[in-house]
Amino acid sequence: MQDLVNRLFKVEPGEWPKLLQFGLFGLMLQTGMGIGFAAGDAAFLTHVGAGQLPVIFLLTPAVMLVYTALFSYLLVRFSIDRVVEVTLGLLIAGGAILWGLIEVGLPKPFDNWLYYALKLYLAMWYIGLYTLFWNFTDTYFDIQDAKRLFPLFAAFCALGTTLGALVVSLLAGVIPMHAFMLVWAGVALATAPVAEMLRRRWTRIADSDADLDGESGDVRTQFLRVAQTFKSSPYAVTLVLTLFVTLLMTNLAEYQYSTVLQKGRGEAELAALFGQLYAATNIFNLVICLFVFNRLVTRAGVRNVALILPLSYFAVFAYFFVAGGEWAAFAAFFAYHGVLTSIEYNNQNLLFNATPSAVKRPFRTVVEGLAEPLASLLAGGFLLMAAKTADMRELSGIGVVLGAVLVAVVLALRHFYPAAMEANMRRGWLNFGDPDLARPVFAPAAAEALKAKAAEPDSSAAAAARWLLHAHAARPSEHSDGDEAESEATKAFAAKLNDPSPSVRKYALTALVSVVGPGDIGLVGPLVANLPTMDRASRRTILEILAAIGDVEAIPPLLNAAARLSPRELRAVEALLAGLGEAAIPRLMQALGHDLTPYRARAVAARALSTLSHAQFLSQLDRLVSEELGETGPRLAIAERFEAEADRSPAISLLAHAYRQRIAESVDFTLELLALGGRLPDFDLLIVSLHSANPKVRGNAIEAVAAGVDHATWKKLEPLITRRGVAAGGAEGDLMSLLKMAVDTAHGFEAAAAAQALRDLVPPAELAACLRGGIEPDMPAIFRDSFTTLLGLDPDDRPTVVDLVAAIRARPELAQGSIEAQVALAERATATPAARKPVELVLPGRSWWLSRADIDEVAARYPDLALAMLKSQDTRAYAA
Repeated sequence: MQDLVNRLFKVEPGEWPKLLQFGLFGLMLQTGMGIGFAAGDAAFLTHVGAGQLPVIFLLTPAVMLVYTALFSYLLVRFSIDRVVEVTLGLLIAGGAILWGLIEVGLPKPFDNWLYYALKLYLAMWYIGLYTLFWNFTDTYFDIQDAKRLFPLFAAFCALGTTLGALVVSLLAGVIPMHAFMLVWAGVALATAPVAEMLRRRWTRIADSDADLDGESGDVRTQFLRVAQTFKSSPYAVTLVLTLFVTLLMTNLAEYQYSTVLQKGRGEAELAALFGQLYAATNIFNLVICLFVFNRLVTRAGVRNVALILPLSYFAVFAYFFVAGGEWAAFAAFFAYHGVLTSIEYNNQNLLFNATPSAVKRPFRTVVEGLAEPLASLLAGGFLLMAAKTADMRELSGIGVVLGAVLVAVVLALRHFYPAAMEANMRRGWLNFGDPDLARPVFAPAAAEALKAKAAEPDSSAAAAARWLLHAHAARPSEHSDGDEAESEATKAFAAKLNDPSPSVRKYALTALVSVVGPGDIGLVGPLVANLPTMDRASRRTILEILAAIGDVEAIPPLLNAAARLSPRELRAVEALLAGLGEAAIPRLMQALGHDLTPYRARAVAARALSTLSHAQFLSQLDRLVSEELGETGPRLAIAERFEAEADRSPAISLLAHAYRQRIAESVDFTLELLALGGRLPDFDLLIVSLHSANPKVRGNAIEAVAAGVDHATWKKLEPLITRRGVAAGGAEGDLMSLLKMAVDTAHGFEAAAAAQALRDLVPPAELAACLRGGIEPDMPAIFRDSFTTLLGLDPDDRPTVVDLVAAIRARPELAQGSIEAQVALAERATATPAARKPVELVLPGRSWWLSRADIDEVAARYPDLALAMLKSQDTRAYAA
């Protein structure tokens, strides 16, 4: 039953306490709001009349100017928590004061002015409480949780408004209208403990990797940053224009339905009608928020949902224009308090997420507190002039025109939304690739000293000075075509590549650079075999030699070897492959579709193919993405099954972890394909953001993916990218069959881990038959030796790669590296300590060792291991 409820409302296990507590806060705020609006509107229309609504529209900006200035000051000076406390205090005091003044009965004309003050008070809190609640709630959820849960919070708010309106509708004939202001104050008093509970129980989330409260406490600075946002972000300008035109139409709709519904009704009758209308529309809002909106925004996307209200307003004003009457007024009321509240306001919460994160809260406060009331000012001024000369049909025609304008503005908003999400991701991660961060800054005296040193005759010190003062430009190697026939000297040097001594091989490589040519294809095999094992300078030399040979048949083994190189060397391999020309395209396409090729290598092939022939790459893109997701999707259920069975063998736990990592690598590879195809923003930025520890940054990246791909692709990507389980219990079927399948796939470490799990679970007599499918003739030595050990054929009884990786993962500084990096470390492990201060790997009954040099070498090739080692020594937060 619990699972059914969770699926129905799209709530993750364990989220209900947080959901219900924030929902209660919204419900209580809006209950008071519903009471105040239903009673206050009836009192204003009865004592003043709908004809004076334009005056309210004109005065609202002045009231909101004061409110926004105070709200913004408190927000940046203290925090959103203190603003909540102040707001509830003002609600309590304001309700009591309004009740007291009306109860006393002021002399004329002050009694009428009091009802103007009441209506302005309602207008202020209509905007203020909405902004307060969503600003407060937004600090506790990222955008992916917001897309699921914010509609539910809106449902609680709608339920609160319904309850408040029903209270007024039922008691309107018994309690005076102004007494409901005192009831509202009582509800606000009861809301204060709920707000305090939320602050104590839950932790806020920073918008980026900067400190949560690290923003400037200077109000002027915040306003200047908001102003700068309008200059730098076309999305922000379009969003404000959308809200502005929406408010124009909303004010026009309120004026029209109020004018129609006021006729022939007294105060109590009008209060009862408004109570019924508010209750009915909020029941609709409740259904939409609970069951429709989150599915609608997931299926259609934030950008497309933004079109619903403009089209609704267009239809309402067209109805007013053609027919008019009370039913048109009811439709306008429904569009305003129904569609606007349940769909548009929910969607605006998500649209605001794409505004620059550094100023999101002050930006929203300024926009909703000032820009929107300016629309009321414009609408009020227009209605004061036009209401005397224009009839309802003419005003409806203006509404139809504004509806068309709003549709056009929202279409522009749709266009800017993906770029705005990408820009927000850039602000949300630590840009370690920014050259400004790596560029040294020298004091004037130091700069002069460097310039003097750089001017000296060539020396190592002069070269270092020139490098520091200027960008270091690498010069590509140039090779002459040479003789196509392989020389005797070349053969002699090639033989030295198989020498066990690294120094001999390094000498041979240095000598080969000057004599190798396109005909020396016999060197490809030993060169590629040496590529992962030599030092950095030798690896660079090997790539230069392979580029000089230019053999496209070297592409498959080169890609397999490249998977163990550093990121810079991977870029060099990419350039090498692109330099081979169009003849390389068939081999690159073959490597792209081969699931046993490591993902790092397939990514290199994808980039090279995109460079060589983007049209060829695009022709294969949909097929590659579909096949990759089709193969990876089922692995999620298998990983969950292995996690559930992890207590049966330590190897199963590592196997589950390896499956999870392979899923993550598959997702990264798929996203890189889509980014190369132009469907997603910059891949490096996207991946860093997706792997961020900050939920806000990660949520923005997921939203960028959701907005950039079609629904069918997103449906496959979503469970993989959001890290949520697919079903309780994982994959069905016999565990032994799943382990044998993992062995047969021959995916390196996964096959070895599954083989070791089978060793722990099956009778010894059946083990050989179970492992036979995983032994391949060209498999890396560390995995071949592991199978030999598991079958009892190794006289030295070496530890398996699984045992070594488990021991490596027991080291805190190495534990968070990828399985791939940990396997590379396991290859370098020795039975005896090597060099100074070796790292001990504790195995059952014995120890193996890693040298510091080997760890540094592997970390240079695998950035995830380097970052894990950095994070183990530093308590600060990092983007990935």
